[in-house]
Amino acid sequence: MSTQFELVAVEGPAKGRRFSVGAGGMRLGRSSACEITVPDPELSRTHCLFEVREGALWVTDLVSANGTCVNGEKLEAAPRRLSPGDSVSAGRNRFSVKEADDDPAVTGKIDLGLGKKDPQWDGKASADGGDAGKTQSLRYVLWGVAAVSICVSAALFILPPPVVTGGAAQDDAVGREVAAEEDKLLSFSFERVEASADAVFRYALSYDGNAFNVQIDDVHGADDAKMNRYLVKTEAADDEDRRRMAEILGSRELYRLAREYNGMPLAPNTLQSISLHVVRSARVFDVSVENKEPPEVLRVVAEKLNEFAKTRFSMWAIQYSVEDLIAKSAEARRAGDVKWDERDVAHGNLAEALKNYSLATELLDTVNPKPADYRALEERRREAKKELDRRFAEQRFRADQVINMKDWNAARRELRVLCEMIPDTEDRRHRDAAAQLRNVEMRSKRR
Repeated sequence: MSTQFELVAVEGPAKGRRFSVGAGGMRLGRSSACEITVPDPELSRTHCLFEVREGALWVTDLVSANGTCVNGEKLEAAPRRLSPGDSVSAGRNRFSVKEADDDPAVTGKIDLGLGKKDPQWDGKASADGGDAGKTQSLRYVLWGVAAVSICVSAALFILPPPVVTGGAAQDDAVGREVAAEEDKLLSFSFERVEASADAVFRYALSYDGNAFNVQIDDVHGADDAKMNRYLVKTEAADDEDRRRMAEILGSRELYRLAREYNGMPLAPNTLQSISLHVVRSARVFDVSVENKEPPEVLRVVAEKLNEFAKTRFSMWAIQYSVEDLIAKSAEARRAGDVKWDERDVAHGNLAEALKNYSLATELLDTVNPKPADYRALEERRREAKKELDRRFAEQRFRADQVINMKDWNAARRELRVLCEMIPDTEDRRHRDAAAQLRNVEMRSKRR
């Protein structure tokens, strides 16, 4: 077995927890997108990154607000190599570095084998003239994807076993009238995979009757390891979620599909697949499509599941590549800069600048390492928020003054400015000012 590393939390909110760091790396922070999520207010959303490079463990501070320390020394922008026994402090947490055996059952990570070659294939040409090493790498990719799928499916079968209909009889329950309470949705798992010899993108959404789980692995070869992204999120399901799932997965045509649809790869050493596994009270349904356009009903279901996940998990940005995220972030920052420069032209410009700066930082949430100007972007976002809070407080004071003087005409003007300064109608400050404005207008009409 190869060597991997373990982080043992010895102080702070995470004390007592152990984290095995494999080839995929792990991020530490408050965000649920991090592999190590700790509810520590002194941590940034994505605070630092632990990753294994050439058999050694490294830590990188991700431009955190309070910084990351190794053996008491604060890190700069450059990554720091760690050794067993080193101490890493982040927020109120302190971790001790230890070596551990690389056991997938412990780490929960699967080595997709990207960029690796089997020695017996190294330097040999494949039958189609391509690099046999890449073929072997793709084989590792597909094994990894298959292993993940097996794990997801196994978890679903913890539920009480329903009646299984197999083969051509997938649609038995569809061909007869089944009462809703007899065919309740118990669980499902949906997976989309795009893989080549150099990279794999895996998107998985599952539901176990109580909660939804989404996982995204965007893994590149050794040359592009810095572009790797991982995301895991879990959200409890409510009645509206269950109603929506019953609607999406309620199509009778869906359950008439065959189990498998297979085609030829669009390019050598590639895989494109979609699979859906549904467990209902009256049946178990499976369908998988590889290297082929999915049937229309499955395509529609897949799109609806994707839209649901984007909304439910607030994760619409993850659908873009790293390059697209960086480009869209830069575009949002430019829009923010325009509004910032014109913050004295219109009352709402400062809020618009803050909105764009916040979007620019959110787009980079899963991008590591961050672009060179990320620290300046974060600083401008904080500056815009501070300035908006200051101006709002001053305007709030002026409005309260004229209200106390019962100068209703002046009060209307000042309250309208407050509403313009915070145009977001979901913001409590806007709602409070708008409610007070309506009250003042009613008083003014009574005069």
